[in-house]
Amino acid sequence: MSCRAKYPLLLWTVAVVSVSAVSCASDECEDNKNSLPLAEFYSSLPEPEAVSLDSISVYGIGAPGDSSLLDSASNVGQCYLPFRIDEGRTSYVIHYLKKGIAGGTLRDTVAFSYGIRPEFVSSACGAVYYYDNVAIDHTCNLIDSVVCPEGRITNANRANIFIYFRAGEEDVAQLIRR
Repeated sequence: MSCRAKYPLLLWTVAVVSVSAVSCASDECEDNKNSLPLAEFYSSLPEPEAVSLDSISVYGIGAPGDSSLLDSASNVGQCYLPFRIDEGRTSYVIHYLKKGIAGGTLRDTVAFSYGIRPEFVSSACGAVYYYDNVAIDHTCNLIDSVVCPEGRITNANRANIFIYFRAGEEDVAQLIRR
């Protein structure tokens, strides 16, 4: 093999390895590296089913800056509820805006208490926060129950909080879209 033939092959090999290394580094952080709690909405019937809510607003309590997550949203079946990392408690209000329900003034509050655990992912992605021993308190205006079945929030790309609404009651029936 001549010297001319060796160098293009060497350059091609270096280029392929470089592109592979760069693509691995950028792909490394494309997956969900944030531990954002995803809440899904369900009816509390004997056989719970996923539902969408009409005319709701969701906002944080005591959060710095703009804490509105949903504003006058309709047909919403899920919502991300980010947890605070500067303290072990985060609270949200679900405001039911439908005028036929208590004149649009009815609200439920959901409060989460948890332990915060940072976990190193990689040098490219940094660290993520996991939330352990999740405990939940809530009001019961239209909410029947709120659960975090695993008791922890990780960066798994799936719902990890389930909010059940009392679908059998007239007020709730006005909000729910199946």
